[in-house]
Amino acid sequence: MEPSYEAEIKEFDEVLKNTDLLVDESVQIYELESEKGNVIDELYNSLKIITEFLGFSVDLPPKVFNEDDNTKITLTPSLDIVIKKSNGKVIQKRLDEFSTKNIAQILKNAMTPIIELCKNEKIIQNKNITFLKAVTRKIEKIQKINDDSNLSDSSENSINQNSSNSSDQNIVNQPNPNSTRINEVS
Repeated sequence: MEPSYEAEIKEFDEVLKNTDLLVDESVQIYELESEKGNVIDELYNSLKIITEFLGFSVDLPPKVFNEDDNTKITLTPSLDIVIKKSNGKVIQKRLDEFSTKNIAQILKNAMTPIIELCKNEKIIQNKNITFLKAVTRKIEKIQKINDDSNLSDSSENSINQNSSNSSDQNIVNQPNPNSTRINEVS
C-alpha cells in the first residue's frame, strides 16, 4: 500500500508544481496583456494627435478584415474605423478596440497613403506660401511708393515752409518801394 501512497504523493506534487507553473505563466501573460494595453493606448493617443492635426481619411483594403471587395473600410482622422458592408450595414470602432494583429494590418495599410497625403499637402502649402510671399512683396512695393511719396511730400512742405519763412524775412528786410521814408538829418 505504501508504494501506491507514494505514487499518489508524487502525482499530487507534480500537480502542485504544474499549478505553480500555470499560475506563474498566467501572471506573466496577464502582465504582458496589461503592458500591451498600455502600449496600444500610447500608440492610439500619439497617432490620434497626428491624424487629427492632418485631418486625412484613408481607405483601407477590405482584405484587412477579410471582407468582400464591395466593403468599404475607412480610417478617419479620429482613428475610428468605419466599415460599410455591401448590405449597407455600417460598423464603427476605435482603432484601439481591435486586436493587435488587426491594428498592425491597419497601420501597415494606412501609413503609406497618409505619408503620400502629407507630401501632397506639403507641396500645396509651399505653393500657397510662395504665392502669399509674392503678393506681399508686390503690396510692399506699393506701400514703399506710398511711404516715399509721403516722405517727399513732407520734405516739400518742409522746404516750402523754409522758403516761405525765408521769403518773409526778405520781405521784412527789404524796403517797401511804395512806402515813403524819411531820412533823418543829423
